[in-house]
Amino acid sequence: MKITEFSSITSSSDSLLPLAIDHTLLKPEATLQQIDKLCEEALQYGFKSCCVNSIYAKRVSEQLRGSKTIVCCVINFPLGAASASSKAAEAQAAILDGAEEIDMVLPVGLLLSSSPPYSEIYHHVKAVVSACRTVPVKVIIETGLLKSDRAKVIACLLAAEAGAAFVKTCTGFSGGQATEGDVRLMWNAVRRYNADGAVNVRVKASGGVRTLESCLRMFRAGAERIGTSSGVALVTEQRSPLLSDEKGSY
Repeated sequence: MKITEFSSITSSSDSLLPLAIDHTLLKPEATLQQIDKLCEEALQYGFKSCCVNSIYAKRVSEQLRGSKTIVCCVINFPLGAASASSKAAEAQAAILDGAEEIDMVLPVGLLLSSSPPYSEIYHHVKAVVSACRTVPVKVIIETGLLKSDRAKVIACLLAAEAGAAFVKTCTGFSGGQATEGDVRLMWNAVRRYNADGAVNVRVKASGGVRTLESCLRMFRAGAERIGTSSGVALVTEQRSPLLSDEKGSY
């Protein structure tokens, strides 16, 4: 999908919205029954993926088999503070269990250091990208913890140079939320990788995207994927006849 397709989503083009949503359940206390419900909802509404912790990859893969909804797994979540080799190993294991996309967390503490070891940060992403081969990797940069635009741009560039398919705003576990400004900043940071009509690095907005209004703002800022546990509510709101009457301008 191209940015323009999602940025023009309206209440009358609801078929596009589910295709941009990673239907997400990442809380540590999630039960098997809740994971099963997540899969049922994803199949019912046609979401792009079910995004879960890697322990559930095989279970979710079995439930989604034969559908267009894919399995997205987070690794070393939400801290991103494990070794590069352990992240790569977890990613490989998740893929063997059925994961078709991998979301990893950048080692934010390294980037926040007084003399950031950029090559080491790059290596963390590259190790996972190499382990995943053709499976797309999304890199969470934790915008809420990176207090300067410069740090956010550097994080995006390191991820893109290492071969990430997406840069992603937040885990949602460190107090930060996706903002329109951060999404636009991230999209501008990776624009150089999307020349001549090719889109090689995209932006995923996650963290606090719970209303249709905020979702549409993220699309207009440049996001092509939304990570949220409120996917059902977003699609329901969009399909509401009342919403169509009141917000037809979207």
